[in-house]
Amino acid sequence: MKKYVLLLALLLLMIGVNATAMAQEQADAFTCPNSGGTLITFIADNPVSLNGIYANDGVSVSVLSWIFNPLTLGGENWGSEIMGDLAESWSVSDNGLTWTFNLRQGVQFSDGSELTADDVVYTFNTIQTSEEDIAPFRPRFYQGDQPIQFEATDTYTVVATLTSPNASFFTDISVPIIPAGSLDNQDLRTGDFNRMPIGTGPFRVAEWITGESITLEANEYYFRGRPCLDRVIFRIIPDEQARVNALLTGEIDFIVNVPGASLAQFQNNPDFNVQVVDYDSLFAVFFNNAREQFQDVRIRQALMIAIDRQALVDTVRQGFGHVHNSHFDLVVPFYSDDKLGGYDYDPERAGQILDEVGITDSDGDGIRDLNGEPWVINLLSFQEGFRDYFAFATVVQAYWQDIGIQVDLETRDLSTMIAQLYQERVEDKPFDVMVSGWAQIGPEPNSYSNFYITTPELGPNLENYNNPEVNALFEQARMISDYDERMAVYEQIEQILWNDLPTLPIYRNQNPIVFSNRVNIEDAQLDSALGSGFRHLERLSLNSG
Repeated sequence: MKKYVLLLALLLLMIGVNATAMAQEQADAFTCPNSGGTLITFIADNPVSLNGIYANDGVSVSVLSWIFNPLTLGGENWGSEIMGDLAESWSVSDNGLTWTFNLRQGVQFSDGSELTADDVVYTFNTIQTSEEDIAPFRPRFYQGDQPIQFEATDTYTVVATLTSPNASFFTDISVPIIPAGSLDNQDLRTGDFNRMPIGTGPFRVAEWITGESITLEANEYYFRGRPCLDRVIFRIIPDEQARVNALLTGEIDFIVNVPGASLAQFQNNPDFNVQVVDYDSLFAVFFNNAREQFQDVRIRQALMIAIDRQALVDTVRQGFGHVHNSHFDLVVPFYSDDKLGGYDYDPERAGQILDEVGITDSDGDGIRDLNGEPWVINLLSFQEGFRDYFAFATVVQAYWQDIGIQVDLETRDLSTMIAQLYQERVEDKPFDVMVSGWAQIGPEPNSYSNFYITTPELGPNLENYNNPEVNALFEQARMISDYDERMAVYEQIEQILWNDLPTLPIYRNQNPIVFSNRVNIEDAQLDSALGSGFRHLERLSLNSG
């Protein structure tokens, strides 16, 4: 029996039966054990933006989830059930083409204005009409070249009309909702809303001092009740050791992704609470597949087996992670660590493969030659403040240099990296190879399609992968109503990607989190499925004393 149980609405959509899917009920009234106070944590860099529909980098998302709400959320700890957030209930037509969402009534934005269906339609239409380099979620709101139609049929009802059934529609539309008109007459990249947004979440932005901190204050209008905390401050601390020191000295209250080498000083220390989230995000090596040097799949396969993935986990993550064998996340129902294989560490064989494709050291200088010139790979990474990425990149660089490749490591700050990756045309994307990753997306595999289907020159297919068979299979799967049949098609896609290696999946991490004991997290419910890491941010509080 599958352990992933489908939400009734989704199941009935698949078999063509009309239904109404009741969302998560309003949480029982909650009384804060202690009210007031300021929680202080960190972010590694300035967010790219605090506009929820335009920013999806990790730093931005870690702040956005305190400010905004979507219509729907994934179930707890990536269970496959869908929970309502701003949507109270929904129904799906017999043919799966008409989705009706009923909003919670009485929800207010942080400026006191009421949430209505017009705000939802405005959010979705703004994403659809924005240029793709600005709005990374834009492909979700199209089917082929046709935009999904959204209509506010009354104050609290939104109707979406699709051109074909889409089993991942719940997750596709799970984006922050912004007030109608909030981006009118603004520059979408530099407008005021990007720094001082208005959302329905438990907190609102009070101050953003570039390079120093972002301060949030409690949203008095929050529909689940006023948060226990008065304020949350995100200090911008790029240096990892500085974060650890700040926690030890009481300057901040918790840090995530604590390096294993630093963890021992917090364990068995009564002043701190150590938690380990088993699965947080997936790290991979991204090829720019538009580059001639990566056109031959044998080259990509050689570069894969030149990396000792387990040793990389042991060194970069100090063991807090697992080698990952798929281009899909652990939470898809068919994932297994043992199902796919064949890329065990074998540098000798990697060198032989490169010899076979004609990439040899023709002049004895220790560097292999490609087309008569030394083969130089430009490897792009975030700057040193993003320890995992930078350390990951340096290890990959060393492994590839060991088989005779010159690897030049370049770094970018977060804002520059995101701008170049999403705003530059394919031929101008500034990398040969990049180390990056993504947070969990959810158990519906179609949610991963935008990473791998052929897109216009701009879009989330950052590796410029182009495989017509993969494109067709994703489209085929989206149209299949039977759950098991659909998963079987996704397994075909998984195997093709594993053979093709448009990216090199390396590891999924575990995330050690250390809290000062003055922080009460018991009621907030740690949950790696959410950008903030908590299911109930409004319930975070500070212990007395």
